[in-house]
Amino acid sequence: MMVELADFHSRPPLTHLKRLTTKDGLVQHADLEVPDPAFGYSIDDNARGLIAMLRYYGVYNDQSVLKLAEIYFNYIKKVEKEGGTFHNFLSFSEKILDSEGSEDSIGRAIWALGETIEKTTDEPMRQEAKRLLKGANIRRHLEHPHVRTKAYILLGLLSAGEAAAAKDWADRLLEIFNQARTDQWRWFEDSLRYANGIIPYALARAYAELGDKKYLVVARESFDWLNAISRHKGKPAPIGQEGWYFKDGVKSEYDQQPLEAADMVLAATELYRATTESSYLEAALEWFDWYCGNNVKNQPLINPSTGGVYDALTPAGVNKNQGAESIVTYLLAYLALAKIAENPVE
Repeated sequence: MMVELADFHSRPPLTHLKRLTTKDGLVQHADLEVPDPAFGYSIDDNARGLIAMLRYYGVYNDQSVLKLAEIYFNYIKKVEKEGGTFHNFLSFSEKILDSEGSEDSIGRAIWALGETIEKTTDEPMRQEAKRLLKGANIRRHLEHPHVRTKAYILLGLLSAGEAAAAKDWADRLLEIFNQARTDQWRWFEDSLRYANGIIPYALARAYAELGDKKYLVVARESFDWLNAISRHKGKPAPIGQEGWYFKDGVKSEYDQQPLEAADMVLAATELYRATTESSYLEAALEWFDWYCGNNVKNQPLINPSTGGVYDALTPAGVNKNQGAESIVTYLLAYLALAKIAENPVE
């Protein structure tokens, strides 16, 4: 039986998220359910953990999660780098492990800062997030080819209320789409790789905040195409990370990642808000149900005994490690549907 909107009135457990969290941040990886300190921390996970906890508080008014949000926010502060950028990785002993974070990790940090400015109840935290965002050298990311980075930065600027700046990034995504799309390939580049749903999600959010219908048109077109192509015998089937899917190539079936299902839920719920079309709510529920076993292996990726989420769907079944990315992106998907359950779209 597929999940229903009423299922999201109950709070998702945070047992595993708390298990992965130390006083210094959210540990990246786990050996099964046990945190693995060998891989340390990343800004990717801490940024998305921060967004998830701010949204969790917004839906459920649970004060206890604000401590987790503070830990994850402090990680972003800790890895700030001169020149308006950020490191990504720290060792478990908090040694810096890179010269600079990837474009996408920096984009996720900007997204988290924007959500903090919008959602935190802690005024000093809000002011510190404003400082970090103002000092971030984001314009250099406008012209490089990393389209997901642009989507993350757009989300951050929209949340921070930076409408004029956000318009530049939304318009750039439309330019990229119009240059790359064909009648058969309605996408922003010549491949489907990772975090695909985040791009139509960002454009749907741009429509909600900026009111220009051209963003909704491309959000719908790209999501509808992605949703149709990311299927196997009708079931949701995220593009596999073992080779991805290049135009005129062969679509990779495995490894399917929880991140992909979550981003599809985010995009579908935002399109449902924008259009009130029930097909988008149905798509969001269907993609969430991927976690529950509505997938090519008919196996659930949620571990009810730990509260964790398995890291991937592989040819042999689930990868039973339960890392940070899997749980934080699952929570973002859950909370997107919970927000609708608590405040129905009219």
